[in-house]
Amino acid sequence: MQKIIQWFKNYWYYYKIRVIVAAFLLVVVTVCVVQCSTLEKYDVYITYAGPDNISSQIDGVRAAVRSVYTTKEEKAAKGISVRDIVWVNGDIAAQYIKDGVYFDPSLNQNNEKLIYNEVASGNSFIYILDRQQYERLKGDGVFAPLSDVFGVRLPEGAIDEYGVDFKSTGFYKYFDVFSEWKGDLVICLRSGTLSESLINRLKGSGAYERSYKLHKQIFMDIVQFTVD
Repeated sequence: MQKIIQWFKNYWYYYKIRVIVAAFLLVVVTVCVVQCSTLEKYDVYITYAGPDNISSQIDGVRAAVRSVYTTKEEKAAKGISVRDIVWVNGDIAAQYIKDGVYFDPSLNQNNEKLIYNEVASGNSFIYILDRQQYERLKGDGVFAPLSDVFGVRLPEGAIDEYGVDFKSTGFYKYFDVFSEWKGDLVICLRSGTLSESLINRLKGSGAYERSYKLHKQIFMDIVQFTVD
């Protein structure tokens, strides 16, 4: 027994740095594997950018979206990621200031950059945007023409060739989760053209096109949702 103890003491003396590093790496790898195995995987990506903090309502938004699925491809899709970005337009900001509601212009400006980055290189295809953000972004050609989705007969509530008034949709009116959402909101679909982002280039055009096709169908189901 004494020889074994002495061997461990000698081993620790000469190799303790290696043992510590190996133990640290083992812990890191174990944590990463556990996290990766428990993280929800997503096939559907939606971004909201408007004046409300909807973080507590995201599960309700997911449930509403799932309930309008009409195809087996949609029903086979993995989880729904809803990215929520609080952005307050000038009119609402002025009202907040008048009413003494907390408003941080610098945070608002930073969140505007987040919106632009998401549209330029993020995963989302379906957007529910404050009207001012929608108008700012549509000139960049990032949204799919409604005619490419619905054909020559545009849906009711179309405000122009790219966007639909979200609050005019049966989807918005039917589901209670949206009942207190403020602002003038537009729902639109990202273009099916492969963006130049590194993420999308790594995915490849085939994966991008499949994702676009899935989101296009979901977008159609949301915009055309009616209650008999």
